[in-house]
Amino acid sequence: VTSPEVTRQVVQDCVAAGVPRVWMHNNTFMPSSVSDEATRLCRENDIRVIAGGCPMMFFDPFHKCMKWVLGVTGRLPQG
Repeated sequence: VTSPEVTRQVVQDCVAAGVPRVWMHNNTFMPSSVSDEATRLCRENDIRVIAGGCPMMFFDPFHKCMKWVLGVTGRLPQG
């Protein structure tokens, strides 16, 4: 997990390396990696981006519960 200030540089590195997908971590209880500028950079370079959420919400029951809550409240990131 990086700070939003660092995320832009990480995305620039991903563009240079030809990385096709980026997930910027964010959840309800911790600091976010999401950067609007990095998200824009992804889209401008045809990188599929998920700007928010936590990959763990697809695993154990607690995290799946958070996925459900985010979906119900309209806060589940699209990717």
